[in-house]
Amino acid sequence: MRKITRRDFLLASGLGSAYVLTEKEGVKKTPTDSPTKSGAALGYDPWIELSLDNMRWNLRQVKKLATVPIMAVIKANGYGHGLVEIGRFLEKQGIDYVMVGKIQEALLLREKGISCPILNFGRFGSKDSREIIIRNISQSVFDEEVKSLNQTALKLGKKAKVHIHVDTGMGRMGLSYRTALPYLRTVSSLKGISIEGISTTFTEDDDFDKEQLSRFLSLCKKAEKEGISLGLKHAASSDGILDLPSANLDMVRPGISIYGYYPSEKTQKENRLALRPVLQLKARVVAVKGLWPGDSLSYHRKYTAQKKEKIAIIPVGYSDGYPTNAVGRAHVLIRGKRYPLIAAITANHSAALLGGDSKVSVGDEIVLLGNQGKEKITAEDIAGWAEVSAYKILIGLNPLLPRTIV
Repeated sequence: MRKITRRDFLLASGLGSAYVLTEKEGVKKTPTDSPTKSGAALGYDPWIELSLDNMRWNLRQVKKLATVPIMAVIKANGYGHGLVEIGRFLEKQGIDYVMVGKIQEALLLREKGISCPILNFGRFGSKDSREIIIRNISQSVFDEEVKSLNQTALKLGKKAKVHIHVDTGMGRMGLSYRTALPYLRTVSSLKGISIEGISTTFTEDDDFDKEQLSRFLSLCKKAEKEGISLGLKHAASSDGILDLPSANLDMVRPGISIYGYYPSEKTQKENRLALRPVLQLKARVVAVKGLWPGDSLSYHRKYTAQKKEKIAIIPVGYSDGYPTNAVGRAHVLIRGKRYPLIAAITANHSAALLGGDSKVSVGDEIVLLGNQGKEKITAEDIAGWAEVSAYKILIGLNPLLPRTIV
């Protein structure tokens, strides 16, 4: 066996009594600056690739079905895809609105030069009023805080744009539909406020959603009968667009569908939109090792080899957003083949079990989520292995992971 250098040691360290496979034992070292087929940034840290062509396709599919203006939901770091990257792309596509869930997200988009209409669906405080107005951000309102927005607008000689949010049964944010009419009267009378729209959120229970829609439209009808201008009515998310077309109203709010996934198992099976996933999570093999019978792997000896085995060390862990409980069912793709994840997923690493005749080597591209050759792993696959939803897999990806447009 050749002498192990400091570089070899750094690549191989951290997994107990495993031995380093050398070129003589069938694993050829790959230079650290070896480019991948995808042309992604070089190095061993994991990265995310975004196919904006796929997002363009998904957006077009949603538009065909909904046939009304679109407010694209890009909250939670663009469902894990990257807030600014997705915001910029959607603006170039001429999106009608984008919706975020926190005022910080709206301000960041403005700081990055994104000028399309933005609705902050989240709560705001009086201290935020000035920035909301100056930065031309539309704000969801449903309580007395709207008065601070009005006062600030009057001082600035401007009008604050608002969307009144009504709780028709979700039981979360919003003004109860039962007591909303007096509030609508009050807001419509404020000189510093411009009502751009009115909204509600469905529970995504097929029967109850219809009741919610009825409550919402009844309220709107009463307000409009009094001469109150409500602007754009919007209620349908991806689920509503697919299952309750009568809720499309003046505008829809697709989220998960524009990223290439369906909101439920039912709509996924129907596949009416032929959606295409936008995101891939990739890394490179940082070490290939052999285990002798009895050798253990990871903390608390989570895995013990029963025979001579070969493993690939992957620089992706739970700090990157990969779910720890997926091990035992999860696979990754290397050289177009599936390999199971074993042992425990740690903060920065995981391990894949290779066959004895595997040609996998250091530097090979790993696909944890996405396509390689004829094989594919989706967010729904990982969600199934981890027993969570695809939403949690995507949104849980570390915002610091570099995102590359391909």
